[in-house]
Amino acid sequence: MKKCLDAQIGHRIRLKREEQKLSREKLAECIEVSPQFLAQIELGRRGMSSVTLYKICSALSTSADYIVLGRECENDLSSIDKMLSNLNPKYLPYVEDLIKTFILAINK
Repeated sequence: MKKCLDAQIGHRIRLKREEQKLSREKLAECIEVSPQFLAQIELGRRGMSSVTLYKICSALSTSADYIVLGRECENDLSSIDKMLSNLNPKYLPYVEDLIKTFILAINK
């Protein structure tokens, strides 16, 4: 069971790495492991520490939910970033005021 889970995790890491057009060597350098160790993770032959998982998630700008469970996180900030990047900059102060008002209201 663990080997199967490791293989799925490794596959998702490889998909994200390739999506971002990163070589295995470059990602390994970013997360401070050897390319051979990263290859073993991607092939599901080795597990990794929580620190390595954190570094992978940071380097690939993805969530641990996706890497470990295969779930795309819909409530992350990237969707908000996308919406705001398409907004006319003159409306950004209004959006900020709305968000502040909303947060104050739900925290009461």
